Amino acid sequence: MPSNTISIRQAKAILEEKGFTNAEIYEKFQLKNHLIDVVGWSPTRRVAIECKPCTPEKTLDLEKFFDEVICLSIDHQTRTTPHKPARKTTNPLANMKLVLTRSNEIVFEVPLSREEWQKNILRDEIAFLEQDFHSFSRLFDALSHRNRLMMMKLLIEEEDLTKGFSEFIRDLDLNPKLVWESTRKLQQCGLLKKGSNGRYHCSEFGEASFMVNLVLRHLREMFENIEGR
Repeated sequence: MPSNTISIRQAKAILEEKGFTNAEIYEKFQLKNHLIDVVGWSPTRRVAIECKPCTPEKTLDLEKFFDEVICLSIDHQTRTTPHKPARKTTNPLANMKLVLTRSNEIVFEVPLSREEWQKNILRDEIAFLEQDFHSFSRLFDALSHRNRLMMMKLLIEEEDLTKGFSEFIRDLDLNPKLVWESTRKLQQCGLLKKGSNGRYHCSEFGEASFMVNLVLRHLREMFENIEGR
């Protein structure tokens, strides 16, 4: 097996030991004019690993963007930048995270305290949110109306996540115009799909988005308890 392959595997093992998940580990990561062998990238930390000897100039440049830079030579000697210690805080949200898992594997995690984000990473995430503002606004607008929320509730309660137009009229006591407007709005943001048989089906994205609302309710209750309201 080529030595570079061994180094790549070693780099991934190092990142796993540092708490990065498979979804947060990237090979051949391009950053500006640098191609980095392996990178660990999470909402709270960035680590770059070079599997071949790297120049001091490149290392210094990478240190501007990463919390830790590790250079692995062929004989597996390492040179690392010191890891920045976490700041002490009295924030009650410190060390609290939302964690999404799949089959016991962490897909991603989001700290609830601004203090636990690296400033540059938080800035990037906010920039992405701004760029995708219209998608988020359509989603929140779609679920902010009681009629549409109740339609999603009825779909979630169905075994096949499916309802017909007339069933919405009957079960919610709405006129056809309101049902048509509501289904159109839900379809526009991807929460609802209309089948060839004319029936409406809750999409996977719609199902997950509805469940996120349940999570938000629990978060709100938790925050109110923390703040002593």
